[in-house]
Amino acid sequence: RGLGDVYKRQPGVSVLIKNTSQGTATDFDGLFTLKNVPSGSTLVFSSIGFSPQEVVVTSNNELTIIMKEDAESLESVIVIGYGTQKKKEVTGAVSIIDAKAIEKLNPVRVEQALQGQVAGVNVTSNSGSPGSGSNIRIRGITTNGDNAPLILVDGNRITDLSVINPNDIQSINVLKDATAGIYGVQAANGVILITTKSGKKNSELKFKFDAYTGFQSTSNKIDLLTAPDFARYVNDAADTTEFFVYPNQGTDWQDEVFETAAINSVNFSGNGGTEKSAYGFSVSYLNQDGIVGGSKNNFERITARINYQYDILDNLKLTANGLHTISQKQNLQEGGIGAVLYNAVNINPTMSVRDENGDFALANDISQIEIINPVAQIENTFNTSRVSKFSAVLGLDYTFLKNFKVSSKFQINHANVRDDVFRPEVFYGNGKAANFGDINDNNITNEVIDFGADYDDFTWDNYISYANTFNDAHDITVLLGTSIYRNKGFFYGTVGRTETGTCLLYTSPSPRD
Repeated sequence: RGLGDVYKRQPGVSVLIKNTSQGTATDFDGLFTLKNVPSGSTLVFSSIGFSPQEVVVTSNNELTIIMKEDAESLESVIVIGYGTQKKKEVTGAVSIIDAKAIEKLNPVRVEQALQGQVAGVNVTSNSGSPGSGSNIRIRGITTNGDNAPLILVDGNRITDLSVINPNDIQSINVLKDATAGIYGVQAANGVILITTKSGKKNSELKFKFDAYTGFQSTSNKIDLLTAPDFARYVNDAADTTEFFVYPNQGTDWQDEVFETAAINSVNFSGNGGTEKSAYGFSVSYLNQDGIVGGSKNNFERITARINYQYDILDNLKLTANGLHTISQKQNLQEGGIGAVLYNAVNINPTMSVRDENGDFALANDISQIEIINPVAQIENTFNTSRVSKFSAVLGLDYTFLKNFKVSSKFQINHANVRDDVFRPEVFYGNGKAANFGDINDNNITNEVIDFGADYDDFTWDNYISYANTFNDAHDITVLLGTSIYRNKGFFYGTVGRTETGTCLLYTSPSPRD
């Protein structure tokens, strides 16, 4: 039960088990139910306009929590819909993560800043590899269609959060109910509003620099049979003796594919302002190796951002934002049959990584056609994804008759995506599905694949708003506007195969508007 200072039942209070993503929110009557809470866990209660509360659970008895109002927080302004409101005026389900909370988490991607921080928001990883994205679900999934929420960065629509450096974020606002309805059907799965850092008027130019280097390693491995145990198991299961001498040692394939991976991050930013302007800028660099595969599973990102606001007249304001991101990811096969980790946990532990000739050992004694030497698989993988994205926003706000404001905002996004794959002739063993080329035929030796796509979209928003306060107690805000959106894509691909003295190319452009 969540109560305010005047002991009124408080709806919409976020309730989370600390350091987990398990949580709920109080209902209209200020009540909540949270099942399977381990004894000794800490519950974190938070709500707009109230100071967070933490309570340690020692029994299954009913809890009554008194939320204390945060007067300073109530006066702060948050982004909501096509405008802003003071926290004390917000009536919908809105959750906020500020810059301090993000810096404490120190995430590589923005999704990691949301994970376990907001009740009703579920973040699941597609993969554990560096730079991989996550699925964000706000209050469950839809019956059909896309389940992803609408994401706006400084008002600009984006679909991929990898373009943003988490250190550039001032706040993340999550709209989870009818508050998101102003964006129409595109907000059916909720809205995430991200505001980046900027300067303030009449402030000195200040610079900030931070960098860190770290190392990552796996904290857990699957308990598998050792080579002697595997030999005993095979002998017990087979009709005839396979191993007459049990091996004293074998190969721990998990140790062979796991590495201590380095991560490096550098961030430089500055902000300031004059009497009529405010500005902020930043550049950052991130380089992260994979725990599986090391540099063969690397992620690298460079971002540059600039924000600028200028008062052309007392009632006419200009806003300009720009964001450019370049990223590169080395990819290994993952997620299911044929993945590196799949092979590492299924291959014969009595087999060595290399044979007596120094070549990669072949998995000929394993009948499953998908299981191959995982170390050889890593070595023979050359798969690179490159992304270059640019986003820009230009807006004008004109105020007249004291309570009216006209706004016009033009937004553009451009992305170039490239996938480059080199597949060398390789032999992993007799009948293996991953074999490429014919070891006994010189006709095909290797293959080069180059796929790409260009994406462009623009949005033009125009709206007029009226806001007024009557008798110092009644607020009214009216908004009327239009939004024009268009996107297009151009897809192309080239495949090259080397044969005896020739190189055959196939090009397949496929424009789409």
